[in-house]
Amino acid sequence: MPIINLNLVKDPMVPLEVETIVPDKIAGLTLSEVAKIMVWAGNKQLKLSDLFQVEGEVGSKPEEVKIVFRGYTNRLRRVGEKMSSGEIEVLGDVGPYAGRKMKGGRLVIRGSAGPCLGAKMYDGVIEVFGSAEDRVGGSYRGEFPAKGMSGGTIIIHGNAGAEVGLGMRGGTIIVDGSCDIMPGLDMRGGTILVKGDCAGKAGARMTGGRIVVAGRILTILPSFYVDEIRPSIKIAGEKIEGPLLVFVGDVTASEKCGGRLMVNLKNNPHLKKYEELLAEKIEVEL
Repeated sequence: MPIINLNLVKDPMVPLEVETIVPDKIAGLTLSEVAKIMVWAGNKQLKLSDLFQVEGEVGSKPEEVKIVFRGYTNRLRRVGEKMSSGEIEVLGDVGPYAGRKMKGGRLVIRGSAGPCLGAKMYDGVIEVFGSAEDRVGGSYRGEFPAKGMSGGTIIIHGNAGAEVGLGMRGGTIIVDGSCDIMPGLDMRGGTILVKGDCAGKAGARMTGGRIVVAGRILTILPSFYVDEIRPSIKIAGEKIEGPLLVFVGDVTASEKCGGRLMVNLKNNPHLKKYEELLAEKIEVEL
């Protein structure tokens, strides 16, 4: 696949909006045409070549384009926004809204990501080798009803911030590390897997989808009911060993309790009381 290298050799000291530098918009252009694309640097519009060293080759079709960002990549915002094909690789950290409304293709971040990674994502794959800040795959703050990602896959090899999957409607988020509070807030579909620990309040106001916490979680919200114990579960082809306590909820959002919260029992012995509740025979007089 032809590769175009964009090297930000000097720190611009202001955020750079690079939503126009995606395979869909540069496929078929010459290198000099790409260099003339205008981008916002703070409150000024500049040519791409005024900021980056532009080298390499551009493919003729979006699926044949790979873009590599280097240098002071922590200044970049909206990397891969609305991309539908091809690949973007960032050799460092990125700012907010990477992969926003992404429709396809692959975005690889070799560092950490700012807030709202994969916000409102539709499809494609995002892989982050560092950590990610708040609202991975989520909706915008204050949006009601919340409409987060509806498809695609986000993989974070580090930790994630608060409100992972805010308003999530579909797709998969996998966090290899731990996450802050409220994963799955207002969630309606899709899957969130947290292999590490969760700071709490998982699934608040969720009406659908499933959250799996393989590590430790201090408490379960009182608006969830224990439903069953599963020996294991498979997510994205990976088997997650249990036993897993399965809770349904959140009843404060819907009496149907369409959400599923699964917690590893071995790593949470303080939740064993729920296992005992399942074993009890309860007779109801009608």
